[in-house]
Amino acid sequence: MKKWLLGSLIGAILLFAWQFLSWAVLGLHDKEYKYSPAQDQVISAVSSALKEDGQYMMPTAAPNATTADKEKLMTEMEGKPYVMINYRSGYHFDMTMAMIRAFLVDVVIVVLAIYVLSGHANLTMGTAWAVSLAFGFIAWLWYPYTQHIWFQSAIEVITGALMDWFVVYSLLGLWLGFWLKRNP
Repeated sequence: MKKWLLGSLIGAILLFAWQFLSWAVLGLHDKEYKYSPAQDQVISAVSSALKEDGQYMMPTAAPNATTADKEKLMTEMEGKPYVMINYRSGYHFDMTMAMIRAFLVDVVIVVLAIYVLSGHANLTMGTAWAVSLAFGFIAWLWYPYTQHIWFQSAIEVITGALMDWFVVYSLLGLWLGFWLKRNP
């Protein structure tokens, strides 16, 4: 139990530190969000049209649309602009709570990785690294890449996430390969 707890805490610190470096220092995600000099006009238009917080894709069919209506809209949309908006009527951000939640997610990730790796009778650092990479690659394929397939999300989103996946899960695999082998 002590081995899992200490291994998880140190592993979570590695993950959290990489997230900070990736987003705040190295700028791996800087190109994910584009700047528009017309942002004030866009926000004004969006906030006057949308009255409920949520994620929107426009154009989209009304909730009660028939299958024929949806198919007609898809045909009409071909080659035309569309937008995906994550709309919030007011900006409220609590950095402390976001950091706590992110760190707790990192702890859960490492606990799950330790659980999976603990099932290997002859664990080596190479095996820990490979299993950890597979763990992360599955997560990357499931969300950022699948999002790109279905919604044509920007390539910068998936490449930043891919770099994160490779670095952070390499670090995690090497750490756990060392730690779990050292402390059977």
